[in-house]
Amino acid sequence: MKHVMVIDDDEKICLAFKQFLEGEGYNPAIANSAEDGLHRIASEKPDVVLLDVGLPGMSGLEALAKIKVHHPRVIVVIITAYDDVETTIEAMRLHAFDFVPKPIDLDVVKGVLERAFRTQSVRSTLPVEADSDSPTEQRGHRLVGKSEQMREIYKLIGVMASNATTVLIEGETGTGKDLVARAIHVGSERRDKPFVPVDCGALPDELLESELFGYEAGAFTGAKAQGKPGRFELADGGTLFLDEVANMSPVLQVKLLRTLQTQEIGRLGGTRTLKVDVRVIAATNQELGEMVKLGEFRADLYYRFKRISLHLPPLRERQEDIPLLVTHFLQLIQDELGKPIRGISEEGMQLIQNYAWPGNVRELENCLRSAATLSRSDVILPDDLPLEIHTGHSPTTPDPSQLETSLKSVLRGITQTAIAEGSQQLYDDVVALLDKALIELALDECSDNHSKTAELLGISRTTLIKKIKQHGDDNSRE
Repeated sequence: MKHVMVIDDDEKICLAFKQFLEGEGYNPAIANSAEDGLHRIASEKPDVVLLDVGLPGMSGLEALAKIKVHHPRVIVVIITAYDDVETTIEAMRLHAFDFVPKPIDLDVVKGVLERAFRTQSVRSTLPVEADSDSPTEQRGHRLVGKSEQMREIYKLIGVMASNATTVLIEGETGTGKDLVARAIHVGSERRDKPFVPVDCGALPDELLESELFGYEAGAFTGAKAQGKPGRFELADGGTLFLDEVANMSPVLQVKLLRTLQTQEIGRLGGTRTLKVDVRVIAATNQELGEMVKLGEFRADLYYRFKRISLHLPPLRERQEDIPLLVTHFLQLIQDELGKPIRGISEEGMQLIQNYAWPGNVRELENCLRSAATLSRSDVILPDDLPLEIHTGHSPTTPDPSQLETSLKSVLRGITQTAIAEGSQQLYDDVVALLDKALIELALDECSDNHSKTAELLGISRTTLIKKIKQHGDDNSRE
């Protein structure tokens, strides 16, 4: 029988709880002080404790802290007459499962107990995870997966690690391109030298150039008096990882190509030529081959990158890896939170496996981090998961059927007006209108950052700038 202990100094409340719990099929036990409750928890081992905060002697919050240290598997529900924010925050910080205020609503208590025992039931089905001997930092920087696609990736990483040629890693945002680059470096003869990452989409061209190649004193306004070495210099002997290379300007592409060919760099504002020994690994979430056809990326630099290429599959194409990823991330997250996480319920795992994961592995990790933070026990239940996992739609993305209905309503009015005016270019007018509106909205959402906007829209930065100028918006958006 499910064992529930009530710790409360009010005898009337204890009697009411005893009658209620017996009526609901629970096995109740009563303690009238924190000290008595702690002693009986050790001997009787209840599943759930209903703990009053305002106890004589040791307070309920003090007792909660002791229970969590000595009996971490016991679920504790705090009951109090003190309906204040500070008590609530402190109780939840101490990992109380839930919080029920007085006067007590037994329907609320019933729901909390049902959830608590559902958690206990799920917990009993989960394996006890053995602690990894690897430091958290090392476990966080490794690839996870046993699918056929990932096995092929591991083989390619091995091939790439055995030589020093340039590598191009392609794949959607969040697929783990940085982890693949790091794995290639760690497996190579350069493993003891620096691995230096650069996000080419996070900096404007002028800053990216100085970041890559460095600068001499006085090279530009605001330059440090002593100058600054660039990332190529910092990566000397090791690996330079250039993420989102599609965002590079044509001028910077030329300079990078020259460096790859000569292994020489020149700092901004300097006259010296510096020799460097750097292996370059490039990555992109865009189709560089298509950008080359459109004249948006240099063909010679593209083929220089593509001497060896690797395409990372999206998470939706390797769903069998999801349980392994969930276990991996929960091990990392519990270390970060300082909170044990045993696992996720079967129903929760089913929701996770049914979701399309447009943000791929990175989105899965963020989802689990949110759920683990919100979970009131060491088990993640469906209620802990974000709304989009339940609905299948991101909260920032409308339901496609609703979007189509709204668009049709707007377009109907535009079409009727065009007919009345005798227009013969309705299609071009509507496409231009939608294109302009979408770009303006995306720029607003990305705080006018061209690189982030281009990534959001799935187009190159060069194409975005052309469209902004085409719509006559370059003065306000540049």
